[in-house]
Amino acid sequence: MKKLFVVAFIALMSTTAFAGKYGAAGCGLGSIVFEGDQTWWKQVLAGTTNGTGFQSVAITIGTSNCDAPTPFKVTSAQAYVEANRVALANDIARGNGETIVGLSKVYGCTDTAHFGKALKSSYNTIFATTDATSLEITNNISNVAASSCNTKI
Repeated sequence: MKKLFVVAFIALMSTTAFAGKYGAAGCGLGSIVFEGDQTWWKQVLAGTTNGTGFQSVAITIGTSNCDAPTPFKVTSAQAYVEANRVALANDIARGNGETIVGLSKVYGCTDTAHFGKALKSSYNTIFATTDATSLEITNNISNVAASSCNTKI
């Protein structure tokens, strides 16, 4: 019984390398239900709650204080591009329009006209292929925004 306790204790403590700011139990439903001070008994209860399978789901989809793995992350910029893809392509070709105004807000650009001109001059780079994914388009727009917006991206 003593060995089982030691193994369980080591397993619990080994999670601290991945725990971030959420304590030894890490992210997941337990980090929300038992938030606050990080006393040992709250961490045990949080770890027990996470052990029910909720933590795996939270990690996969990025909820309950967990970050989703990179393939599952969808940024607000990517969601905006996906939702407005055709109109955005038309507005970028012109260098102005509603979708560029919205996109500049997503990126925090204060000079929408300058951002629109930069996007227009980079149209062929942004839409490099006709079958570019929204992620590829977003990454290309992010490169333009990084050099033309006066805010940190």
